Amino acid sequence: MFRLLYHAIIILIIVTASAIHFDIQASSFSMHGYYRNRVVFNQDLDLQRHNGNINYSNNRFGVISYNQMRLRLEPTYKINDWISLHGQFDVLDNVLFGSSDVKQLRIIAPVVGEQTLPEGGGTIYLSGPSTIGENGAINIRRVWTELFTPIGKFRIGRQPSHWGLGIFQHDGNDKQSDFGDTADRILYVGQFEKEGIGTFTGGIFWDMAYEAQFDPRINGLGTNPAANNRDLQQYGAMFMFEKPELTLGLIGGLRRRNGPDGATTMTVQDALGNSTAAGIDGDTLVHFFDIYAKYVLDELEFAFEGVYMGGKISTGLALDAVPFAGLGAGEGIIQLAPKQNLRVLMGVLEAKANYQTGDEWHLKVGYAQGDGSPLSNRITMYGFRPDYQIALMMFNMPLGSTASLWGSKANGTGASEYLAGGKSLTGNFINNALFVSSKYSHQFDFPNQDYIEWLKVGGTISTAWAPKKNTSLNLDSLISQAGDWPSLTETSTSMWKRWYGVECDIRAEAKLFNHMIAVLEGGYLFPGSAYDINMSLIDTGSIVEPVPRDNANSAWMFRLSTIVEF
Repeated sequence: MFRLLYHAIIILIIVTASAIHFDIQASSFSMHGYYRNRVVFNQDLDLQRHNGNINYSNNRFGVISYNQMRLRLEPTYKINDWISLHGQFDVLDNVLFGSSDVKQLRIIAPVVGEQTLPEGGGTIYLSGPSTIGENGAINIRRVWTELFTPIGKFRIGRQPSHWGLGIFQHDGNDKQSDFGDTADRILYVGQFEKEGIGTFTGGIFWDMAYEAQFDPRINGLGTNPAANNRDLQQYGAMFMFEKPELTLGLIGGLRRRNGPDGATTMTVQDALGNSTAAGIDGDTLVHFFDIYAKYVLDELEFAFEGVYMGGKISTGLALDAVPFAGLGAGEGIIQLAPKQNLRVLMGVLEAKANYQTGDEWHLKVGYAQGDGSPLSNRITMYGFRPDYQIALMMFNMPLGSTASLWGSKANGTGASEYLAGGKSLTGNFINNALFVSSKYSHQFDFPNQDYIEWLKVGGTISTAWAPKKNTSLNLDSLISQAGDWPSLTETSTSMWKRWYGVECDIRAEAKLFNHMIAVLEGGYLFPGSAYDINMSLIDTGSIVEPVPRDNANSAWMFRLSTIVEF
């Protein structure tokens, strides 16, 4: 049915375009973009220092410093007034000087660490394999075409995906953004303006988030291609009403895949370090709704975005076994069952003011649902997109340390060895957080200077709490092999005792030499109890050693960004 829908859309475009009579203007080509270089220094992002009072220090590193760059090219080829081609290419995309690779943290799992979901049912990112957007030397990020017709606009191809304030879909096109959401999409948007009332905009879209097919010109037909229903696809619609002081919008959709039940999706290691096929595949049927509203009153602007996701999802996720003594070959693999319940709630409220004096004030209050046991039978972790930033470090850099488990390894020497843990507690998704962030800046203008146009100076104060425990893991319920496997949970019971702390940032930004933006930022994090290693360990089999308390220490960061625009 959906293949027929695709062909119907193409036929509609052809028929509509053939009915147009107009004078074609000359084609044109333009290239815009920027080159960005960053110099970064940070201290103790793990929030731990050497502690001689415990046997095994949780300190993993101290000062980290590096240079990072990106050349972004955004070509546009306007064929005529009705057809245009667009692209976005990143050269040395976020690559460190002296290296050739870049990654982003994806899903944080306590004790085990960050995980990347396999393609297929667990595809969170809207285009292709999870490596899209992470190429090193040259990243052909997006290419699409836009066709304007009397009945509306069509956008077809690999394109940016953004909605509202960007907590659910963020295109990452801000010059300080790093990633951005991309969709392989066919989009239609129509618009109607009613004088004296406002503008009504509606649209439909079809995303191919994951295609389990192959090109027969390359692979031939020596093997059977996958059924079309094994593709993960997304269908949705959007509506928006706009007038100068008010914007109201709603986007919703359905994501579906009929996966091969019982098939494996990835390779992990068992307790003895042997590679084993794991990750149970299955069906996915997820629905989502995203409400956006904005109201402007003179110099003030208020905006809200709220997201709900529900349904069932088969992630195909499996984790390397924790190599407990007593486990053997093929044992200890932790994997999610198919058709997991999904229920995600997220929302943010923003208020800002831009005064004629050059002062700017911006307040953000938000909530992102979390789960201290992300391997349970209800998935509530999703998180704001990484380019929705509230602070320099908090929910932007990997912070904190989870508890480290030590004990005898399977086929080990019998001495106490590192088993698991010691991973980042929070990553660059705003997750399991109720946060507040307030920003103020003042602009100084220099109209008679050739080398500087303006200077902005200000600061941001951010704080957050964890609504749920970051770590609440019962390994006895996750490991299928018999045994009294330990469980690990935070001792704090109240959200207000799970405080992430407060971060104070300062910022100076200047426009230099007409085409250069220079930004100097510094931040200091006073960590709260949510970052402390303070665990309750239940271990009736005495499999691991006790987990001593280790309080978090402060961290700081400086970043100098120079951006040349063209």
